[in-house]
Amino acid sequence: MAEVAIIIGNGFDIDLGLPSKYSDFADSPEFHDLASRMYKMYFEEERENSLVLQIQQASFNSNWFDIEEEIHKYVVDHPCLDEKMIRMVRSEFDALKKTLTNYLKRVSEGLNHQAEEKRLAYQLLFELQKCPKSINEICFNYTNPHLFLKVSTHYKKCIFTYVHGDLEKDDIVLGCDIQEHEEVNRNLSFMNKYNQLNKANHVAINILEAKEIIFFGHSVNEMDFGYFRDFFKEASAAPQPIRHLTIITFDEESERIIKDNIRNQGISVTDLYNNLWTFDFIHTSKIYANDNIEIQKWNEMMMRLLSKETRGVKVRN
Repeated sequence: MAEVAIIIGNGFDIDLGLPSKYSDFADSPEFHDLASRMYKMYFEEERENSLVLQIQQASFNSNWFDIEEEIHKYVVDHPCLDEKMIRMVRSEFDALKKTLTNYLKRVSEGLNHQAEEKRLAYQLLFELQKCPKSINEICFNYTNPHLFLKVSTHYKKCIFTYVHGDLEKDDIVLGCDIQEHEEVNRNLSFMNKYNQLNKANHVAINILEAKEIIFFGHSVNEMDFGYFRDFFKEASAAPQPIRHLTIITFDEESERIIKDNIRNQGISVTDLYNNLWTFDFIHTSKIYANDNIEIQKWNEMMMRLLSKETRGVKVRN
């Protein structure tokens, strides 16, 4: 298994300037056209059961929202729908996935590649080409960063895992995970993520076996925590510190949210600090503002990646 695990979330694409937030999509002409078609398709009394119109309303009510959370709310809040409405919602859902695919393809093609080279996300992928260690790049985005960044995928030892599908193959996974205690309409299970997955990805074991783990732009949220739970449980209880964990995020507020997300899943953040070899948060906003402390943390992480030593460069007292 790989010595290095790089977990890429949507903040990675945002760092590159890609308008890939769900709020960006909800404000796009592609989504507005879809919502308009759904509005015209339904009778007035049916519109309250429209998935797309519920998502549109949520986008009106908040500056930040998550489409997958709205899908989860829809599944929970609609335990009884007739067969006709189930068929219509399924058609909506398929159209939503196709529309999101088309939107992301369009905005990916419009990126300024010269400007991207100054971004930290680009620098990380570019430097990984020099890494002597085996790498597993685990992408939770639909986009393939190597394609729109024009960065080589020919690392010495690299495995690529696209957890939620590859945009270029039109097979994105969009939806929600239902908890055991939740009673929902089984006829809406086509929106469950597990019903859209079609191959093993070995994410959990690959993160567990890595000694250098880097999250870039992933909020470690509840929806995806099942992939990370075993790692955080083991790392927080390890009798001997053997791992480096770096979480690259935007600012102190996003760091706090990530720590709360970890704690809310029953993992002690304090134990992570006690039992990891290093545990650092790097704030991209501070690096762009030339903060020397954040730049030093970035450089130390890169030194470990480019070193042949597995454990890294820090000496623990």
